[in-house]
Amino acid sequence: MASLLQMMRRKPAAVPPASASDLPAWAGPLFASALAPLLQDPDGQVRVWQIRDDASQATITDQFKANAEEYHRRYSASDHFEKLFRQALEATGAKVARAPKILDLGSGSGVNSVVPCRRLFPGARIVATDLSGELLALLAEYLAGDASAEEVVCVKMDAMSDHVSPGAFDLVTGASILHHLEHPEHGIAAAARALKPGGQAIFFEPFNGWGIVRAAFERVLVEGDLRGEALDPVIRDIVQRLIRDIEARSRSDRSPEEIAALDDKWLFSREAMAAIARKAGFSQATFVAHNDHPTLYRDSGAIYLRLATGRSDLELPEWAVDVLRSFDEAFTREAKRELMLEGTIVLTK
Repeated sequence: MASLLQMMRRKPAAVPPASASDLPAWAGPLFASALAPLLQDPDGQVRVWQIRDDASQATITDQFKANAEEYHRRYSASDHFEKLFRQALEATGAKVARAPKILDLGSGSGVNSVVPCRRLFPGARIVATDLSGELLALLAEYLAGDASAEEVVCVKMDAMSDHVSPGAFDLVTGASILHHLEHPEHGIAAAARALKPGGQAIFFEPFNGWGIVRAAFERVLVEGDLRGEALDPVIRDIVQRLIRDIEARSRSDRSPEEIAALDDKWLFSREAMAAIARKAGFSQATFVAHNDHPTLYRDSGAIYLRLATGRSDLELPEWAVDVLRSFDEAFTREAKRELMLEGTIVLTK
């Protein structure tokens, strides 16, 4: 039998007609716009919905569409993100309503947001949104056959628009979504609109502490030249791309066209995100650093090599590891938390 993703990509076969009346009863009041089926299984059950007559002009790149399966495989980390959710809730003391209604922004295949939320919040009812119908098809495939599958509704939509009912949700989540947006402030504003008073928004995002990693790898390139020991060409290319990527995401003088051309567009600062949150109507913004361990910068290099290539056999030479180790030794754990690479943003309305 064809997978839901395969069905999404080809002309659908004839199936029994579906309408918005097939939407679970709990989900209807959460939407301000009418829904229509996008993907049905052979039995006619709607697996993915879309906004009826949606005129949104929002676009995404091929890594989220044609390459959806590869993106899902490379970046799936349910257990890691469940740990981050727990860490954020414990560190901030945030209280989430029992059996909460959750709006997940940029769900993708759901493994890093929907899956952890289903584990952490029993009875939660989740609206999973994304611009990629292909990634949502992967989430729907995962949910198929689950007895509680009707507690998740997958909707292809621009969650930055006003398609959901204002003040309808207890919790808004986003696992690495804001830095993909040309206007991340729109994502924060959408979360504020959707939340009930006292509700929380939780986002996992990259921060400007990556500038330290950039400096460390620039030193690696210089050290290699001084030693006359060239890096493996594949590794050198990846290091140069990492440096260019961090530089591109850090510049404040970029044009809208330059921003739009990047998949990963931003490295945030606490100050900027707190200001955006206040303007959107949040009363409190708290930040939780993900890592401060003694080998943070050394490990970031190994992780980037693996993510950039999908290979686990590439390793930096020992002298390059020593350069990264020297940066690790130069910064205290407190400094690493303050200049965080990745962090959780917890906002209270």
